[in-house]
Amino acid sequence: MDANKNLSRRWIRRRKEVNRSTSSPEASADELQICAVERRLRGSSNRSEGARTEINARERAGTNANVGNTLTLTAIAAITALFTACGSSSGNSGAAASGAGKPAYAPVQNERFAVATVELSAILLDNQKYARWTFGIKLKQPVQLRSIRIEDVTEGSPVLLVNDQAPQVEGGAWTGYTGAIEPSASALPWLFDNTPAKRTFRFTVTDLNGQDSVLEQTVTYPVKTKKDLIKWYGFSA
Repeated sequence: MDANKNLSRRWIRRRKEVNRSTSSPEASADELQICAVERRLRGSSNRSEGARTEINARERAGTNANVGNTLTLTAIAAITALFTACGSSSGNSGAAASGAGKPAYAPVQNERFAVATVELSAILLDNQKYARWTFGIKLKQPVQLRSIRIEDVTEGSPVLLVNDQAPQVEGGAWTGYTGAIEPSASALPWLFDNTPAKRTFRFTVTDLNGQDSVLEQTVTYPVKTKKDLIKWYGFSA
C-alpha cells in the first residue's frame, strides 16, 4: 500500500511536468506511460478495495455463522436441560416408588417356575387405605396351570392368602393379589415393631396333570425398609 502511494505521488509530479509541455512527442509518450501507470494503480486500488470488501463479507459471514452456531448451541443446551430435568425428576419419583418398602430376598426357583414378586403395597377402597400382598411367578417352561395357592407359613400354621383356581398367564408370568388388609398393628404387628421382620410364603403351583411344584420364599424387611413403607403408603398403627 505504501509503495503504491509513493509511486502515485511520483507520477503525479511527472504528469504536471508533461502537462506543461503537451506539444512534444516525448510528452505524448510520457503521458501514455503515465496513463498506463494510472490504470495499473486504479486496478491495484480496485483489487485492494475488492479484497477488503471480500474480507469484510467473510467477517460478516463468520460473525453471522458464529451467532447462528451460538443460538443453535444455546437452544440445544436448553432442550437438553429440559429433558434432563424431566428425566431427573421422573427418575427420582420412580426410585422412591419402587424402592420404598421393598423387601430383600433371593428369588427361589426350580426347573419349572421361579418366584418373581413378593411385595406388600397399598390400595385405596372407599377413600380408605389398605395393604395387600402382590405375588408373581415366572414360568420357565410352557405349562398349563390348574391352580396356584400361596400361604403365609411364617408362624408355622399356614394362613391362606391366595387361592387362584383359574390362573391366567400373560407373557410367561402370573400375578396374583391378596384381599385388602387393615394396615394396623393388630393385623400386621411385624410391620410396626422396631425389629427386622422375616416372612415366609409357600407357593403351590399345580398343572393340568395334577403335578404340584412347591416353592418356599422368605423375604426380609429391615427396620428402615418398614419405616419407608409405612411413610410412603401412609399407613398408621
